[in-house]
Amino acid sequence: MHLLYLTGMNRQKIYPLLSPGDTVGLITPASFITEEQLKQATENIKSLGLKPFFCDSISDRKGYFAGSDKQRLKELHRMYAEKNVKAVICVRGGYGTTRLLEKIDYNLIKKNPKPLIGYSDITALLNAVYLKTKLPAFHGTNAAGEFTDYTSENFVKMFFETSENIDTGIFADHKKDAFVINSGNACGKLTGGNLALITSTLGTSFEIKTENKILFLEDIAEAPYKIDRMLTQLISAGKFKKVKGVIFGKFSGCEAKDKDSSFSLREVITERIKPLKIPGIYGFSFGHIKNRAVLPVGVNACFDAENFSIFIKRKEINRFFC
Repeated sequence: MHLLYLTGMNRQKIYPLLSPGDTVGLITPASFITEEQLKQATENIKSLGLKPFFCDSISDRKGYFAGSDKQRLKELHRMYAEKNVKAVICVRGGYGTTRLLEKIDYNLIKKNPKPLIGYSDITALLNAVYLKTKLPAFHGTNAAGEFTDYTSENFVKMFFETSENIDTGIFADHKKDAFVINSGNACGKLTGGNLALITSTLGTSFEIKTENKILFLEDIAEAPYKIDRMLTQLISAGKFKKVKGVIFGKFSGCEAKDKDSSFSLREVITERIKPLKIPGIYGFSFGHIKNRAVLPVGVNACFDAENFSIFIKRKEINRFFC
């Protein structure tokens, strides 16, 4: 991470959040990882010109967790305490992040701002860090995921480049399954992530705040009736009352097995969201898929429903990481 500063012409010079040779910390705040997953994660990070750093305990296992809650929390805190670590990337999701939220030292994170990157179960951590520190957190890929051309290009665009604007479009092959729920444009701070994780925080001190924001959601292996139930819960909890717009990613494996006795995923999403009369789209390139964009939680953005595009001014991100 590098400073933004004013030039003699009173114009901001923008430096990238990451540069080749920077060290990034790998953590496993949820489920355990295999040696193969750790190998893949380190290779992915090196392919970006970055240096991976991780604790010896990263491969620990305790039941379905990557070690005890205490150990996983220690790894997270160490990455923020290490001055040479410039970003923190989660190796995988799974389950377990919500168990850490009450015990995280958010003051440590706030005093040592650095990009936090991940998705899936990491949704809980991303939103908690933003809620408690007001620092953006990045819904992107996990380190052990597949870094396709699209995924790598979007990662580089977000963290390595210095253009004033960040334009993110849908992956070309995803267009065939994408659809507009309600047309229009919307601007507001991005918030969201995995639908099941978002729903699980309702009624807690980590409940998502959606007023005047753009809500983005994705999920995997949930039947249409479960998607219906979770969306209905969010609606009943008032989470769509003042939302500026909604962006659904690709929901993997969420179609009914018996289509004759179920609504389709499209029917569920359309029936629940269209009456809200807010700009909305389904099928944007994020979620449990190979080709993933990076969406920064807590950052002002605008999206164009008809063109399936998201626009962010880079200064809206970089000003937090000085």
